[in-house]
Amino acid sequence: MNKLKNFALEHPLLFSILATFAGIFLTEIPFQDFLAPYLEKQTAFYLTIIFEQGLVGFLCLLMLASFGWLEIAGITPPKKWRALWLGWPLLLFTLINMDEGVVIDTSKPMLIVLHLLTALSTGWVEELLCRGVVTVTFLQKWGRSKKGIYFAVLASSLLFGLAHLANFIQGRKPLLNNVTQIIFSLFFGVIFAACMLRNRSIWPMMILHAAVDWAGTLREVAVGGGLRTVPPAMSPTNALISILITLPLFLYGLFLLRKVEPDSLPLETLQNGQINPSPKLEAVG
Repeated sequence: MNKLKNFALEHPLLFSILATFAGIFLTEIPFQDFLAPYLEKQTAFYLTIIFEQGLVGFLCLLMLASFGWLEIAGITPPKKWRALWLGWPLLLFTLINMDEGVVIDTSKPMLIVLHLLTALSTGWVEELLCRGVVTVTFLQKWGRSKKGIYFAVLASSLLFGLAHLANFIQGRKPLLNNVTQIIFSLFFGVIFAACMLRNRSIWPMMILHAAVDWAGTLREVAVGGGLRTVPPAMSPTNALISILITLPLFLYGLFLLRKVEPDSLPLETLQNGQINPSPKLEAVG
């Protein structure tokens, strides 16, 4: 793992692109096709997502642990958490984003549980990969100044947004819908990263991320619902409205970053092939 860590410190952008691509690849394996003969289609789909995303998230966690980056990635005990209330706009967005008039089909309790676990697995893997691995890798390179922190968060959030191109490539979204998703995913990435750094914990972000996804897909377990189909193409007006609705989250995330100080981050450097921990890491270790 030392060679991989050195590679991440020497080539943070390439490492992050490869890590993101690997995560997408491993979570796009159509394992549900093998389960289809034995299970209902929606159940097989959810089980596949839960398993694949759970596994990739676990691999990200192992990587962060082996790199010694758990603390900066927010894998911390509750005693180190700070200002969890800062995530309130995400909770508000979740409540606003819930479809009105949705009646949950209580005749399918197992499907409801699997739907919830699917949302939780999405929060788990995307936060560990995009905020844990990618954002932290960028911070190790550029996080020694306020401008560098902003750059690291924006760059990792852009990569998070671009990762959603998989939805267009796989035919799950029309082009304009996908471009819109990429933009507001960038916005979400900024607020998720800002809250993680201010809270010193990634766990609340996983829950809030899962809540946003859960609220946006409730119709899948509603009466008369089912698996999402390819949506109709958005009009430019609706695309702009979607972006404007999520823009305040982006601005709020940038506002939160103003109080993230470089001295508060346990950063490392790579000099002459040797990893040099920051003074803070030496004191902790």
